[in-house]
Amino acid sequence: MHRSMTLKQRITLGLAAFLLALAAQIFLSFYQSGTVLRELDDQMGRFNAISRFQDGVERSLTALSDYRWEYGDADELLMELDAAFSTTNAWLWRIDGDLSMVSEEQYLLYNAVCTTYKSYTALVKQLEEAVRAGDDAGAAQLYYNKVSPCGSYLGQYTQQLLNTAISDAQGTYTEVSALSSRVKWAQTVVAVVCLVLGCVMAWSVLRLLGPVQQMIGASQEIIAGGYDTPDVPVPREHNEIGQLTDAFNRMKHSMAQQMNTLREKNEMERELHQQKTAALELQNRMERSRMQQLRSQIDPHFLFNTLNVILQTAGQEKAYRTQALITALSHLLRYSLMSNDEQVPLAREVRIVDEYYSIYHVRFGDRVKMRWRISDSIDLTETMVPSFILQPIVENAFKHGIAPKEEGGAVRIRITPLREQGLLRISVCDNGLGIEPEQLAQLQAGLAAPGDRWEHIGVYNVAARLRLLDKRCRFEVRSHPGRGTAVSLYLPLVELEEEDFDE
Repeated sequence: MHRSMTLKQRITLGLAAFLLALAAQIFLSFYQSGTVLRELDDQMGRFNAISRFQDGVERSLTALSDYRWEYGDADELLMELDAAFSTTNAWLWRIDGDLSMVSEEQYLLYNAVCTTYKSYTALVKQLEEAVRAGDDAGAAQLYYNKVSPCGSYLGQYTQQLLNTAISDAQGTYTEVSALSSRVKWAQTVVAVVCLVLGCVMAWSVLRLLGPVQQMIGASQEIIAGGYDTPDVPVPREHNEIGQLTDAFNRMKHSMAQQMNTLREKNEMERELHQQKTAALELQNRMERSRMQQLRSQIDPHFLFNTLNVILQTAGQEKAYRTQALITALSHLLRYSLMSNDEQVPLAREVRIVDEYYSIYHVRFGDRVKMRWRISDSIDLTETMVPSFILQPIVENAFKHGIAPKEEGGAVRIRITPLREQGLLRISVCDNGLGIEPEQLAQLQAGLAAPGDRWEHIGVYNVAARLRLLDKRCRFEVRSHPGRGTAVSLYLPLVELEEEDFDE
């Protein structure tokens, strides 16, 4: 007579099938992840190596193009070239040039890059020897006749290699995507099998609802967080219910272990957040240090000694107007180069702008005018602002707005406290040429994004300092071609009490 399968046998058979399907699901997941990620990692590593090598080549070309052959700093040029070639040498060998791993086009371009790079390094070594020997004319001729064209070819080959690698990667990505779709279809089938097996097992477990009331009560305690409650007693007869009870107890211990693991993970994430915060603080300090370096790149002692000699010569020659100009220039440079104070009285900023205008007015005469509109409710001597925050904006208005205009113009400076908002607004307006919409968009984008600039350095420096000063600070630029430009600075309103100022 045929014997029906016991509950234990059915559960065991269903569990085995379920585990088999689960193992198939895990295998498919690992296979998909391993194939896709490995291929993507290889492609990204190839892109990164080519890009880093290209950056090194561009760095050496930039150093050579920026070098002044008659009076440049040869040691600085050689150090920059050594750093650039350290980068290119470190990344060139990491570019995969094996024909079995890359396309034929990539292989040919890689060989072209290697050959051109060998020629380029040889030419640069000849140039370095000429620079060390003091033969600036020969080095310049070698650069313009050989090094620059060779570097240009090397940059073109490198860019073509990167473009080809990206193009070839698209085909690989298509194949990987198709493979991933097939794996996902297989995973769906396995998931359906797992679901069916789970339903069968659930139907078997439903038959045991009566004897498992103790486990239900224990589950309620676990939901409330009581993982330390005593284990559910296992029946003396070691049947299916006994196995289920034992599995329940083990599951409770596993959950308790996972909760402990989660607590440890949260603690690690908290420590990591603190480290990131400290790293951001360090970055802010480095930015402040960089701003100080931007204002102290000239030897003040040599500069002021030179100006003093010129000042005495002007006095001996009775060139009193020139003597006054040099005095104003000395005050301006002393303020910009000698002061490291982060906050100074607003009166100093106003005075230094007046000194600058006195110099500019001598050159352009009545073509340029400057007018102040300072609120009566503000005390210039007790209102603190960042040092050297106003003069670069006024200089930019004269230089780019008024000076190119044939009939000249005027710059109006307005200082107004916004006490309800805790801000100080400084507006610098001119009726000069204005800014074209495209250039204005580029300027506003540059002001919003930090980075090194090669033009409008003073304006970008002011905007960068405002970003570091306070999140409420704003730097706004409005302009209309032919009508002029308006720049508004919003700073924290810092007004010292009389006793604080005395201290």
